[in-house]
Formats: sequence, C-alpha cells, structure tokens
Amino acid sequence: MRHSMNFLFDNSHFTDMDAAESGCYLITNGLGGYSCLDLAGGTSRNDHAIFMAALKAPNVRYNMITNLLIDILIDGVSHSLSTQRMADGTCMDGSKYIESVSFDSNIFTSTFNIEDVRLELRIVMVHEENTLMLDYHIFNPKLRNIELVLTPLLRFTPKNTPLGADAVFSIEEQSADGSIFAIDGNNLQVLCASNMDTAALSESSLYSMKWTLDTRDGRNDTGSCVINHQLKKRTSSSDCENIVIYSMCGITDMHSRLQNGIADAFDSAVDNEKTRISDMIQQSRLKSRLGMQLLVSADAYIVNRESTCGKTIIAGYPFFEDWGRDTMIALGGTTLATGRFDDCKSILKTFAKYEKNGLLPNLFPEGDLTPMYNSVDAPLLFINAVYEYIEASGDNEFLLECFTPMKNIMNAYENGTDFHIKCDTDGLIKAGDALEQLTWMDVRVDDFLPTPRHGKPVEINAYWYSALCAMGIFAGRMGEHELADKYNAMAKHTKESFLDKFYDKKMGCLKDVLNGTYEENQIRCNQVWTLTMPFTMPDSDMAGQILDTIQKKLYTTIGLRTLTMDDPAFCPVYIGDMKKRDRAYHQGTVWTFPLGAYLRGRIRQLSSCTPEKKTVISEHIEKTFDALEDWLYEGCLGQFAEIYDGGCPTISRGCFAQAWSVGEILRASSEWEKLQNID
Repeated sequence: MRHSMNFLFDNSHFTDMDAAESGCYLITNGLGGYSCLDLAGGTSRNDHAIFMAALKAPNVRYNMITNLLIDILIDGVSHSLSTQRMADGTCMDGSKYIESVSFDSNIFTSTFNIEDVRLELRIVMVHEENTLMLDYHIFNPKLRNIELVLTPLLRFTPKNTPLGADAVFSIEEQSADGSIFAIDGNNLQVLCASNMDTAALSESSLYSMKWTLDTRDGRNDTGSCVINHQLKKRTSSSDCENIVIYSMCGITDMHSRLQNGIADAFDSAVDNEKTRISDMIQQSRLKSRLGMQLLVSADAYIVNRESTCGKTIIAGYPFFEDWGRDTMIALGGTTLATGRFDDCKSILKTFAKYEKNGLLPNLFPEGDLTPMYNSVDAPLLFINAVYEYIEASGDNEFLLECFTPMKNIMNAYENGTDFHIKCDTDGLIKAGDALEQLTWMDVRVDDFLPTPRHGKPVEINAYWYSALCAMGIFAGRMGEHELADKYNAMAKHTKESFLDKFYDKKMGCLKDVLNGTYEENQIRCNQVWTLTMPFTMPDSDMAGQILDTIQKKLYTTIGLRTLTMDDPAFCPVYIGDMKKRDRAYHQGTVWTFPLGAYLRGRIRQLSSCTPEKKTVISEHIEKTFDALEDWLYEGCLGQFAEIYDGGCPTISRGCFAQAWSVGEILRASSEWEKLQNID
C-alpha cells in the first residue's frame, strides 16, 4: 500500500524552549477548523489551539479549547508534561520527558517517558465535524500508582480575539453516569465525553500565556484562558486508555458515537481517517513519496463553504481565509493533480456563479456583505482553470455551465471594467491606478504601495494570452466560429506585442511590468508564469534564457525570491511589526509557490534541449525535489509555509501552511512523476 511520509522526532530535538517552539503539527477537519500545537504540545501563537472549531464553514472559527495541561503523579510524585511560556516570564518545560513525537496520516502522537511509565497521546479530528478526539494512553509495566490530571484551558472566543475579563464558564452533566458533560461559556457550548473523572474546581482561575512567535511578528503576544475543571484518572494497571472527546455536534450525535464505547469511538475515528487518506492516495495514482505526502498536505485546504453549499480552498493557516486568486492558483495542484475532479468542479461552479462585471470575488465575506472583486488575475486564471479541468477530466458538458461567465470576462477585459482593467490598443492588458491592489503583490502600507505594479504586468498578460487561446477553442466547440476567429486574432496580436515589448535581451529575461518607471527593469519572479500556462508565448530559446536568469538571480531550494538581491529595494529579512513586514513582503522575500512554476518550466524545457543539457536540467530538478522533501520537516510538519526570508531562507515566515505553496509544488511533482514514469 502506498503511504505518505511519517514525521518522527526523538528527544534530541527538544534541546530548549526555542527548539520546542520551532515546529508544529496541523490537523484540519474539512470545515476550516483545526488542531495545531507546537511539537512539544504548547502554544507559541495566539492562533494555536488544540481545538479550533469552525462554527460556520470555513471562516467563522472559534478557539474553543486552547490546550490541556498534563500532570502525572507517580507514587505520589508529580511531574508536569506541559511545555509553555507564561505571561509572567516563567516557563513550563515538560519537553524533557518527551521520548518521541510523530505525525502520520493526520494523526499526531506524542510519547512521554517518566520513570519507566510511558504516556502516549494521540490526537485526531473527525472529518467534516467539529469534533476532536484525544487518547492519553498509559503504559505502566511496573504497576506503579499513577494519577493522571488533565486541565483544559477554555477560551470560547472568535479566532484571534482576546478572552473578555467578564467571561463566565460552567460545566453540567449530560448523562447519568457522568461520562458526558457540557462546557458553557460566551453563549457557546462544547460537549465533552470521557472515561476519566470530572472534577469541578471550587473557583475559576485565569491561565495567562506568552506567544513567542507573535512577539517576533509584532503582534499582541499575551493572552489568557479560563480553568474551571479537571479530568482525573487513578490507575495501577499495566495498560490504561484515557480518552477525551470534544464535540459541537450535539448530544444525540454524541450518544450515537459512544454506543459501542468510548474506546471504540476513538479507534473508529483513527481508522476512518487513515482509510480516507489511503483512498485519496489510491485515487490520485501518485507514487513518489513527496507526491503522496503533498496530496495529504493539500487536503488540509479543501474545505466546505456553507454559504455557497460547495467546496472552497483556505489560502493558508493560521491567518488566511478563502481568496479567489489563491484558490485559482492552488486549484491545479490541490485538485487536478490529485484526481479530485468533483471538488475542482464545485469550486469552479461557485466562482462562475459570482461573476460580476467580468470579475470574480477575491474574497467571500461572511454574512450579507458584498464580495470583494479587487483581483485582475483571478478571472483570467479561472478561464485557464476551466480549460485545464475539462482537459484533465473529460467533462465537456461543464463548458455549457461556464461559457457565458467566461465570455463576460473576456468582453469586460477587452472593453474595460472596474479597477482600470482594459485591453490596450497593443492587445495587452493594463490595470490599476492610485491605491488599487490588483495583482498578488498587493500589499498596502497606509497610503503607500511598496509594489504597485500599475500598468501592464507580465503575468497578467500571460494569463490573458492563454485565456484568449482557450476561449478560441471553447467558442469553436460551442459553434460560435466568428467569436473563435476573433479570440484567435486577438491572441496573435497580444503575442506579437508581448514578445516585442516585454523581452529584454540584455537582461536575459522579461520585464516585470510595462509602466515607464524603474519597475520595468526589476527582475522578479512573476515572469515564470509566462512559461507554464496552457498556452505560452516565448519560444524554447527565450524560455531557456528566462529560466537560467531566474535560477541565477532568484532561485532557492524552498522558493523564488521576489526581487534580486542586488536591487536597491531588496529586503533580506521578513520580521518586525506589520508595517516593516509589509514593506519586505514582495521585496526579495522568498515565496514557495513560484518555485512550482519554475520546476514545471524546467520540465517542459526538457522536450526541446540537447541530451547534455537535458541531463544537467534533470539533475537540477531531482536535487530540488530532494531538498523540498527535507523542507517538510521545518515549521509545520508536512507543509510548506507562505514565505521565507529573502537573504537566507532557513525559517518559515507568515502562514506556516500555505495552499498555493503546497499545491504548486505538488503540481510540479505530479508532472515530474508522469515524465519519469515512477512505479
């Protein structure tokens, strides 16, 4: 049976508090909820929580149970197994007891060893439910007298929202035997089922933490939870499972889940998750270790959207929601490369429904608010995604559903629409003015855009050309032959202008944006997408020059720099308060997702180069994939982060898990597998 990677660390990893906080696991539930703690079991971010529930998928997320403190008494001697920095400057360091931690098939396991007593904690979430399951399994070969004490840290606040000083929590039994009880607070309720004893505390107290990684990023770095009860178990047996289930699914569902016993409920959840992942791997037909792991990693981002009754893609954990641009970029890797055609179709249908003035939502806000449409790339990427979906799935009927909104997009871009988006007389798309933020380099600092890119951005015109070619084919299939001829003629005009105006022989690559400013001659990673769309403009010689320049100026093993290191605007480190970080965001900071396009460009190059060059490029591709596999151990296990420092990329920054980072590398890995015919 093909299997994803098993991430394993022994005690040598946990040398100090910094090491304990240097990585994390991420388990998601398909709704936008998640469980995420440091590898030592603590929280170093406000957004860490052992139980983050999505009350309305995917973005109405609540930090319900931040953590459970673990204390174990062995023959009357107490040992704290928790690791956490406190707001008062002190630390709890239980990492010295860690024997190993592992992460495999969305199940996190942490094993502690204390005086020959082993405690194995396994954590799993139920897919498409706000349900978390924990098993604190005690192995006690010498039959010592043991008491396990778990102290839940209650929060019940919207994600990233502080706990109010007036918060009141209570617990109430929901079953005659006391095995199920309700925790109430802030007008919310979580059911808890356990085979441990529940002990209400005579008085609630606050537990105040410090979050080191938020300190680094200039965010609020302290916060509190409420403690009002504990879970306890006394035992002297050789083997004792202590299971805790938290759920927001209601008492009927909880009783149904427990009908065969709480141990069976936990084992079933583990088995179901392993089977679900195994089935995904089988369906994908991916065979490389990297490909299979990235398939599992990509699953974290594909979630339900309640408001549209369809699927969507979370852009990144822990900070981001589902965005149009990110969705379209991540779609090919997360769904098409993995054979998840139904999910791909569901996502595309949602965006087709929300087409307006030839634009697609860049953000679906919750409630009755109007979606935000400030994206020049998402509509063009949508057309290319539809083309790739139909080609991959053979679902030609889907063209009937999407043809009208796609025609609307093309008409709007040709004749002009919001945000100064319009096709110029040279056949190239221009967009943006003033403080409009329209491409992926869209950060804004007060009334300043560090990378405005107003004018004619290189990647936008690559998307435009490919969309014109795709629409020429679609129009022909729909019997609209005059329209097909029009699109084909427009594509020819666009290509001629593009190659004439963007290519700079002296630079050995393409200009980043045509706007008559110094920005034209900045060497950036955006040109890489001119080589990877379904239809491209540069010939093989030009493509080779572009790729060689990117490798020389922008390439790292974890991503591409957004700007060359010799540019005066280059920022080597992404750290500090938000304004400082935003100014560095696209000024040299390394992003992983463009590396996927770079690798795909290199893979395409192999079909037109000499045998000697083919050997060199193939070795370069293999080395890059090997290095990427190692990067999966840094930061969030099994995931690629959003960004890394531009000067020396060694530590993940921004979101520790990013959809398009995973999706684009997965897409490249899938194409490499097919070319290599990996068994």
